[in-house]
Amino acid sequence: MVNVFSFCLYGPENPKYYRGLLENIFLAGTYFPTWKVYVYYGPDVEESMIRHLEACTSVVLRATGQLGAINMIHRFYAIDEEGVDLMMVRDADSRIHWKDRWAIRQFAQQPQFVAHTIRDNIEHTADMMGGLWGLRKSSGLNMHAEYASYKEDAEKGHRNGHDQNFLSDVIYPKIVDRMLVHYSNNRRKLGETAVEFPFEWINDVYCGRIELEYLEMPEPPQRPGATWARIAMPVLAPAAPPAPAPAPAPTPTPLITQPASLPPIVKFLHRK
Repeated sequence: MVNVFSFCLYGPENPKYYRGLLENIFLAGTYFPTWKVYVYYGPDVEESMIRHLEACTSVVLRATGQLGAINMIHRFYAIDEEGVDLMMVRDADSRIHWKDRWAIRQFAQQPQFVAHTIRDNIEHTADMMGGLWGLRKSSGLNMHAEYASYKEDAEKGHRNGHDQNFLSDVIYPKIVDRMLVHYSNNRRKLGETAVEFPFEWINDVYCGRIELEYLEMPEPPQRPGATWARIAMPVLAPAAPPAPAPAPAPTPTPLITQPASLPPIVKFLHRK
Protein backbone atom coordinates (compact mmCIF):
# COMPACT_ATOMS: atom_id res chain seq x y z
CA MET A 1 0.00 0.00 0.00
CA VAL A 2 1.23 3.48 -0.89
CA ASN A 3 0.44 7.07 0.03
CA VAL A 4 -0.06 9.51 -2.82
CA PHE A 5 -0.50 13.15 -3.72
CA SER A 6 -3.09 13.74 -6.43
CA PHE A 7 -3.14 16.67 -8.89
CA CYS A 8 -4.91 17.53 -12.11
CA LEU A 9 -3.63 19.45 -15.12
CA TYR A 10 -5.50 20.74 -18.15
CA GLY A 11 -5.17 23.49 -20.73
CA PRO A 12 -2.23 24.84 -22.73
CA GLU A 13 1.05 25.83 -21.15
CA ASN A 14 0.65 28.16 -18.19
CA PRO A 15 3.60 28.66 -15.81
CA LYS A 16 1.28 28.99 -12.81
CA TYR A 17 0.17 25.39 -13.27
CA TYR A 18 2.86 23.70 -15.33
CA ARG A 19 5.83 24.94 -13.33
CA GLY A 20 3.78 24.72 -10.13
CA LEU A 21 3.10 21.04 -10.72
CA LEU A 22 6.77 20.30 -11.42
CA GLU A 23 7.84 22.12 -8.26
CA ASN A 24 5.29 20.16 -6.25
CA ILE A 25 6.62 16.90 -7.66
CA PHE A 26 10.08 17.98 -6.52
CA LEU A 27 8.81 18.90 -3.02
CA ALA A 28 6.92 15.63 -2.70
CA GLY A 29 10.00 13.64 -3.70
CA THR A 30 12.19 15.58 -1.28
CA TYR A 31 10.00 15.44 1.83
CA PHE A 32 7.86 12.36 1.13
CA PRO A 33 10.27 10.15 -0.84
CA THR A 34 8.18 6.97 -0.55
CA TRP A 35 4.99 8.62 -1.83
CA LYS A 36 3.72 8.63 -5.41
CA VAL A 37 2.28 11.60 -7.31
CA TYR A 38 -0.82 10.93 -9.41
CA VAL A 39 -1.54 13.42 -12.20
CA TYR A 40 -4.93 13.39 -13.95
CA TYR A 41 -4.55 15.33 -17.19
CA GLY A 42 -6.78 16.50 -20.01
CA PRO A 43 -6.17 15.98 -23.75
CA ASP A 44 -5.13 19.62 -24.24
CA VAL A 45 -2.01 19.41 -22.07
CA GLU A 46 1.15 20.11 -24.06
CA GLU A 47 2.87 16.96 -25.33
CA SER A 48 6.24 18.20 -24.07
CA MET A 49 4.82 18.45 -20.56
CA ILE A 50 3.48 14.90 -20.74
CA ARG A 51 6.90 13.64 -21.84
CA HIS A 52 8.48 15.50 -18.93
CA LEU A 53 6.04 13.95 -16.44
CA GLU A 54 6.65 10.47 -17.89
CA ALA A 55 10.33 10.89 -17.06
CA CYS A 56 9.56 11.42 -13.34
CA THR A 57 9.82 8.03 -11.65
CA SER A 58 7.48 8.98 -8.81
CA VAL A 59 4.67 10.15 -11.13
CA VAL A 60 1.68 8.05 -12.18
CA LEU A 61 -0.16 9.56 -15.15
CA ARG A 62 -3.88 9.14 -15.78
CA ALA A 63 -5.42 10.57 -18.97
CA THR A 64 -9.01 11.70 -18.36
CA GLY A 65 -10.01 12.39 -21.96
CA GLN A 66 -11.99 15.40 -20.74
CA LEU A 67 -11.48 19.13 -21.10
CA GLY A 68 -11.86 21.81 -18.48
CA ALA A 69 -12.58 21.93 -14.76
CA ILE A 70 -14.14 18.46 -14.59
CA ASN A 71 -10.53 17.29 -14.24
CA MET A 72 -10.63 18.67 -10.70
CA ILE A 73 -13.09 15.86 -9.90
CA HIS A 74 -10.88 13.24 -11.54
CA ARG A 75 -8.04 13.95 -9.14
CA PHE A 76 -10.32 12.65 -6.34
CA TYR A 77 -10.23 9.18 -7.92
CA ALA A 78 -6.69 8.31 -6.86
CA ILE A 79 -7.98 6.77 -3.61
CA ASP A 80 -9.94 4.25 -5.69
CA GLU A 81 -6.74 2.94 -7.26
CA GLU A 82 -5.64 -0.52 -6.16
CA GLY A 83 -2.79 -0.30 -3.67
CA VAL A 84 -3.44 3.35 -2.67
CA ASP A 85 -3.97 3.64 1.08
CA LEU A 86 -3.94 7.43 1.60
CA MET A 87 -4.56 10.26 -0.85
CA MET A 88 -3.79 13.98 -0.38
CA VAL A 89 -5.39 16.19 -3.05
CA ARG A 90 -3.56 19.40 -3.92
CA ASP A 91 -3.74 22.27 -6.43
CA ALA A 92 -0.92 22.68 -8.93
CA ASP A 93 -0.73 26.44 -8.38
CA SER A 94 -0.08 26.16 -4.62
CA ARG A 95 2.86 24.36 -2.97
CA ILE A 96 3.41 21.56 -0.48
CA HIS A 97 5.36 23.93 1.76
CA TRP A 98 6.49 23.48 5.38
CA LYS A 99 3.11 24.34 6.91
CA ASP A 100 1.20 21.98 4.64
CA ARG A 101 3.78 19.25 5.27
CA TRP A 102 3.36 19.68 9.04
CA ALA A 103 -0.40 19.14 8.78
CA ILE A 104 -0.04 16.19 6.38
CA ARG A 105 2.31 14.42 8.80
CA GLN A 106 -0.04 15.02 11.71
CA PHE A 107 -2.86 13.39 9.76
CA ALA A 108 -0.77 10.53 8.37
CA GLN A 109 0.38 9.57 11.88
CA GLN A 110 -3.18 9.24 13.22
CA PRO A 111 -5.02 6.43 11.45
CA GLN A 112 -8.14 6.90 13.58
CA PHE A 113 -8.97 9.79 11.26
CA VAL A 114 -10.08 8.72 7.78
CA ALA A 115 -10.23 12.20 6.24
CA HIS A 116 -8.46 15.54 6.50
CA THR A 117 -8.91 19.12 5.40
CA ILE A 118 -7.23 22.48 6.00
CA ARG A 119 -8.76 25.94 6.36
CA ASP A 120 -5.83 28.29 6.75
CA ASN A 121 -7.14 31.54 5.32
CA ILE A 122 -10.06 33.76 6.32
CA GLU A 123 -11.61 32.99 2.91
CA HIS A 124 -11.45 29.22 3.41
CA THR A 125 -15.14 28.82 4.17
CA ALA A 126 -16.00 25.56 2.39
CA ASP A 127 -16.61 22.45 4.47
CA MET A 128 -13.78 20.76 2.57
CA MET A 129 -11.27 22.65 0.44
CA GLY A 130 -10.99 21.04 -3.00
CA GLY A 131 -7.19 21.35 -3.09
CA LEU A 132 -6.55 20.89 0.62
CA TRP A 133 -8.06 17.60 1.66
CA GLY A 134 -7.19 13.94 2.01
CA LEU A 135 -8.84 10.53 2.38
CA ARG A 136 -7.87 7.05 3.53
CA LYS A 137 -9.00 3.80 1.99
CA SER A 138 -10.32 2.88 5.44
CA SER A 139 -13.07 5.48 4.97
CA GLY A 140 -14.90 2.89 2.90
CA LEU A 141 -15.79 5.49 0.25
CA ASN A 142 -15.46 4.92 -3.47
CA MET A 143 -15.16 8.30 -5.15
CA HIS A 144 -16.29 7.06 -8.58
CA ALA A 145 -19.51 5.73 -7.08
CA GLU A 146 -20.06 8.80 -4.91
CA TYR A 147 -19.76 11.19 -7.84
CA ALA A 148 -21.68 9.08 -10.34
CA SER A 149 -25.03 9.91 -8.75
CA TYR A 150 -24.23 13.54 -7.84
CA LYS A 151 -26.41 16.25 -9.29
CA GLU A 152 -25.55 19.72 -8.05
CA ASP A 153 -28.50 21.68 -6.68
CA ALA A 154 -28.75 24.76 -8.90
CA GLU A 155 -30.96 26.50 -6.35
CA LYS A 156 -28.01 26.72 -3.97
CA GLY A 157 -26.09 28.90 -6.43
CA HIS A 158 -22.42 28.80 -7.41
CA ARG A 159 -21.14 28.59 -3.82
CA ASN A 160 -17.54 27.29 -3.77
CA GLY A 161 -16.98 25.66 -7.18
CA HIS A 162 -18.27 22.34 -8.45
CA ASP A 163 -15.57 20.15 -6.87
CA GLN A 164 -15.96 21.74 -3.44
CA ASN A 165 -19.76 21.67 -3.67
CA PHE A 166 -19.57 17.93 -4.32
CA LEU A 167 -17.32 17.46 -1.31
CA SER A 168 -19.63 19.55 0.91
CA ASP A 169 -22.86 17.97 -0.30
CA VAL A 170 -21.81 14.31 -0.49
CA ILE A 171 -18.50 13.52 1.21
CA TYR A 172 -18.40 15.85 4.23
CA PRO A 173 -21.59 14.56 5.90
CA LYS A 174 -20.30 10.99 5.66
CA ILE A 175 -16.91 11.58 7.27
CA VAL A 176 -17.16 14.72 9.44
CA ASP A 177 -17.15 12.69 12.66
CA ARG A 178 -13.99 10.88 11.49
CA MET A 179 -12.15 13.84 9.99
CA LEU A 180 -9.22 15.87 11.29
CA VAL A 181 -9.23 19.60 10.52
CA HIS A 182 -6.26 21.94 10.75
CA TYR A 183 -7.25 25.59 10.80
CA SER A 184 -6.30 29.22 11.37
CA ASN A 185 -8.40 32.37 11.65
CA ASN A 186 -11.07 30.53 13.65
CA ARG A 187 -12.15 28.51 10.59
CA ARG A 188 -13.60 25.52 12.46
CA LYS A 189 -17.14 24.18 12.49
CA LEU A 190 -19.44 22.41 14.91
CA GLY A 191 -19.11 18.64 14.98
CA GLU A 192 -15.44 18.60 13.89
CA THR A 193 -12.23 17.56 15.56
CA ALA A 194 -10.21 20.69 14.87
CA VAL A 195 -6.60 21.61 15.64
CA GLU A 196 -5.36 25.17 15.35
CA PHE A 197 -2.00 25.62 13.63
CA PRO A 198 0.56 26.37 16.39
CA PHE A 199 2.34 28.97 14.27
CA GLU A 200 1.98 32.71 13.89
CA TRP A 201 -0.22 33.31 10.85
CA ILE A 202 1.21 35.41 8.04
CA ASN A 203 -0.33 36.16 4.66
CA ASP A 204 2.87 35.24 2.80
CA VAL A 205 2.70 31.59 3.89
CA TYR A 206 -0.60 29.79 4.19
CA CYS A 207 -1.85 26.46 2.89
CA GLY A 208 -3.47 26.74 -0.53
CA ARG A 209 -1.88 30.10 -1.38
CA ILE A 210 -1.36 30.64 -5.11
CA GLU A 211 2.38 30.87 -5.74
CA LEU A 212 3.80 32.71 -8.71
CA GLU A 213 7.41 32.88 -7.48
CA TYR A 214 7.84 30.18 -4.84
CA LEU A 215 10.64 30.34 -2.28
CA GLU A 216 11.11 27.34 0.01
CA MET A 217 11.32 28.33 3.68
CA PRO A 218 12.19 26.34 6.82
CA GLU A 219 9.56 25.55 9.43
CA PRO A 220 9.51 28.31 12.07
CA PRO A 221 9.27 27.65 15.81
CA GLN A 222 5.84 27.05 17.24
CA ARG A 223 4.15 29.79 19.23
CA PRO A 224 5.32 29.98 22.87
CA GLY A 225 3.08 27.81 25.00
CA ALA A 226 1.34 26.25 22.00
CA THR A 227 0.51 22.58 22.37
CA TRP A 228 -0.85 20.06 19.92
CA ALA A 229 -4.32 19.20 21.15
CA ARG A 230 -7.58 18.18 19.57
CA ILE A 231 -10.47 20.54 20.09
CA ALA A 232 -13.61 18.47 19.86
CA MET A 233 -16.66 20.56 19.06
CA PRO A 234 -19.69 18.36 19.69
CA VAL A 235 -22.88 18.70 17.71
CA LEU A 236 -25.42 20.71 19.66
CA ALA A 237 -27.61 18.50 21.85
CA PRO A 238 -31.19 19.26 22.95
CA ALA A 239 -31.34 21.66 25.83
CA ALA A 240 -31.41 20.00 29.25
CA PRO A 241 -34.60 20.41 31.32
CA PRO A 242 -34.43 23.24 33.82
CA ALA A 243 -33.14 22.37 37.27
CA PRO A 244 -35.79 22.15 40.00
CA ALA A 245 -36.27 25.31 42.01
CA PRO A 246 -34.46 25.26 45.36
CA ALA A 247 -36.54 24.69 48.46
CA PRO A 248 -37.51 27.94 50.21
CA ALA A 249 -35.22 28.88 53.05
CA PRO A 250 -36.74 28.46 56.53
CA THR A 251 -38.05 31.63 58.19
CA PRO A 252 -35.53 32.72 60.80
CA THR A 253 -36.69 32.65 64.40
CA PRO A 254 -36.81 36.19 65.83
CA LEU A 255 -34.61 36.90 68.80
CA ILE A 256 -37.48 38.53 70.73
CA THR A 257 -40.93 37.07 70.49
CA GLN A 258 -44.07 39.06 71.07
CA PRO A 259 -47.37 37.78 72.34
CA ALA A 260 -50.12 37.44 69.77
CA SER A 261 -52.19 40.10 71.55
CA LEU A 262 -50.57 43.20 73.00
CA PRO A 263 -52.10 45.74 75.41
CA PRO A 264 -53.20 48.99 73.69
CA ILE A 265 -50.28 51.01 75.06
CA VAL A 266 -47.75 48.43 73.80
CA LYS A 267 -49.45 48.40 70.40
CA PHE A 268 -49.04 52.18 70.25
CA LEU A 269 -45.34 51.96 71.09
CA HIS A 270 -44.84 49.37 68.38
CA ARG A 271 -46.54 51.38 65.62
CA LYS A 272 -44.48 52.18 62.55
